[in-house]
Amino acid sequence: MKEKVIIHISREHGSLGHVVAEKLAERLNCKLYDKRIIEEIAEEHGLDKEFLKEYEEKPKRSLLYKLAQGVSADLEEELTKQVFARIEEIAANEDRAIIVGRCAGTVLQDNANVVNVFLTARMSNRIRNIMEYYGIDYETAQKKILDTDKDRQRFHDTYSETKWKSVDNYDLVISTTELGVDGAVDLILNYIAHL
Repeated sequence: MKEKVIIHISREHGSLGHVVAEKLAERLNCKLYDKRIIEEIAEEHGLDKEFLKEYEEKPKRSLLYKLAQGVSADLEEELTKQVFARIEEIAANEDRAIIVGRCAGTVLQDNANVVNVFLTARMSNRIRNIMEYYGIDYETAQKKILDTDKDRQRFHDTYSETKWKSVDNYDLVISTTELGVDGAVDLILNYIAHL
C-alpha cells in the first residue's frame, strides 16, 4: 500500500456511503472529512454553521433567488472556493484521509494519491435505509433520495467537466446491496493494499 492515500467517496443517498466512510476511517486510523469541512470554515470566519449547511453539496442558485432570499450573490461561490481550498490542503497535509463528497474527486483529479470511490445500492435498499435512519414513510424517503441525489448531481456537474455518475470518474464503483458496509470497506481496503 502507498504511504499516502486520500480516499474520496461519492455516494447515492441511502447507499450507506457515510457509514462506509466512517468504518474506513476507523480501520485506516485516519480523519474523516465531510460536513465537518463546512463547520471548520464557519468557525474560522465566525459564521453560523447552520446557515452554511444549507449550501453544502447544493448547486448554485440563481441570482434572482439569492436576492429574493437576502443572500449575497457571492456567498455560495466563496464558500465553494473555501471548501475546495480546504480539500486541497487536506490532500497536501494528510498521509491518509477520507473525504466524503464535495466534488473532491474533481478538485484532486491531478493528485496521484487519490482513490475515487462511488457507492450505490438498489433503490429498494436505499429507500429502506432512509426510512430506518430518519423514521419516515416510503414516499417521503423516496422523495428525499431523489431530491438529495439531484442536488449532488447538479453540484458535481456545476463544478466538474464530467457527469456525477460517470464510471470514468471513479477507480471503484461499489454496490452495498449485496456486500453491505463491511464488504464495501473490505473491498476498498483490498484495492488500496494493491497500490
